[in-house]
Amino acid sequence: MSTGTEPRALPILPALAVAAALLALPVPAGAAILEEIVAKVNNRIITKSEFEERGSFVLKQIYQQYSGEELDRQLVDSQESMLANMITELLLIDRAESLLDLSKVRKNLVDDFRKQQGITSDEELDRLLKEQGMSRHDLEEQLVRLAVPQEIINYEVKRKISVSEAEIKKHYEDHQQDWETPPTVTFNEIVLFYEEATKPEVLSRAQGIVREAKGGTDFGELVQRYSEAPSKESGGFLGPFPASDLHPAIAGAVFGLEAGEVGEPIDTGRSYQVVRLVGKTDRLVKTMEEARDTMVRAVRETKFRPRYNQYIRRLWKENQIEVFPKYEHFLVRSPLKQGPGGQAPAPIGGREDESAAAGGRFPLD
Repeated sequence: MSTGTEPRALPILPALAVAAALLALPVPAGAAILEEIVAKVNNRIITKSEFEERGSFVLKQIYQQYSGEELDRQLVDSQESMLANMITELLLIDRAESLLDLSKVRKNLVDDFRKQQGITSDEELDRLLKEQGMSRHDLEEQLVRLAVPQEIINYEVKRKISVSEAEIKKHYEDHQQDWETPPTVTFNEIVLFYEEATKPEVLSRAQGIVREAKGGTDFGELVQRYSEAPSKESGGFLGPFPASDLHPAIAGAVFGLEAGEVGEPIDTGRSYQVVRLVGKTDRLVKTMEEARDTMVRAVRETKFRPRYNQYIRRLWKENQIEVFPKYEHFLVRSPLKQGPGGQAPAPIGGREDESAAAGGRFPLD
């Protein structure tokens, strides 16, 4: 029987993005002074346990999200870029020291974490952390490592990207197909399969079905009586489909019908199909104003990657980075060293439209 006093684990809630990975990542080295060091970034270090636990977490995420060739590609990408990404994160945290009031950042991140996890007091938070072998300092450092690097990128790179009216207009003109929704049709079908020897007989049957339908027999009844396709189970109902998703012969016939009209038998090369048009939608094209938000995000994304690469390369060049010899082979790709595929590591954090500019819980000096 529950007494209401049993210890509980900290829940993982998606509403706070940084909390989702919190317990899966290593606790920053504090007491473990003698632990093996993988890399030094100015006065900060990456320990062996941090590196290994980050690797385990990343692999778990990849195996959950990908399969096949994409899984193989993601595994190679993570192996080649993980150490570089960890170094970049520490460089961005160092940069945050001069841009943010980190004491306020830590407090705000912990407050956010408490609210999202439904923790009502500091005492409850400390008790839950103790149960999991973590201190308040450990929690703060984890949240800073997970949240602050992206916020610095937002502030130093993303917020400085502007999009002109001319660029919006050009993007609209260059991507006309993106703003167009093609016309579609919805219809009921009766399918009669044939072989070359039976083709005349099957055509005759299909023509008889058309006569029945045009004579007033319910089309749904005819579907159940004659159709040989799996769509029979849904009354022969299909759509909505654009012409590009249909057999050319079917598209050519169906788009020429009016709602409720039954067409002549359509030869697809392996069957005759009798169709009844249910409805059509017209071609729609978004105006430039309707597509504006999408275009602004797209143009900003296009500009972001080269500016991000330039910014991160500068950080790598201007700071002290030392990777210990035993771990140098993990630095396959970095902002200063493209890998075998000619690519630097992907940017830290998500897409332009997935992150807000710095502010709120990240007060700037």
